[in-house]
Amino acid sequence: MKRSQTKHETLQQTNEQILNAAQQLFMEKGYRAVTTRDIAAKCGISQPALYYHYPNKQTLYIAMLEMFVSSIQSKLEAISEETTAKRLETMLEVLSEEHPTSIMMMIHDIFVEFSEDNQRYIYFLWKQTYLEPFVRIFEEMKLDNLLRDTITPDAAARFCLLTVGQDMSAGGSKESDSLTGRYASLVDLILHGTQKPD
Repeated sequence: MKRSQTKHETLQQTNEQILNAAQQLFMEKGYRAVTTRDIAAKCGISQPALYYHYPNKQTLYIAMLEMFVSSIQSKLEAISEETTAKRLETMLEVLSEEHPTSIMMMIHDIFVEFSEDNQRYIYFLWKQTYLEPFVRIFEEMKLDNLLRDTITPDAAARFCLLTVGQDMSAGGSKESDSLTGRYASLVDLILHGTQKPD
């Protein structure tokens, strides 16, 4: 005979459903376009039931984001390619695959819609999850004397993320449907610029 769920297990299962539905909707449509009514309907629950778990949309978005960035952190940390170029390519591929929505739209929504305290916390999550892994790569390049003296690892990492954010917002390159090909070219541009070597 199958054991019935405890109240705690039922609440936990509902909470997971809410977070998964929120992630799908927020990542597809952006923060502003999604309502708590949309999320509740996708889960098959009432709005009051959703509010039992999350009192407002910002709280729900932050909980969803914590779950979302935890998954991205794990994937970025698992990357073990030998060359800097291949590591950067794979990291950019992970970000592109994990972000069905535009990163630039996400950032805009956060700075327009969220309280200052929540903006600071989301910036902390962004820095820890997205910026710092790229900073570490450029710090290694600096230690190996491969980074130009006038460029800091932090500036290089921010440029890298800005570039991929713009690329994803534009829908990527039309020349190739391959993520690998697209990001190989982008990484080459990031690491070597546009000028022919002397």
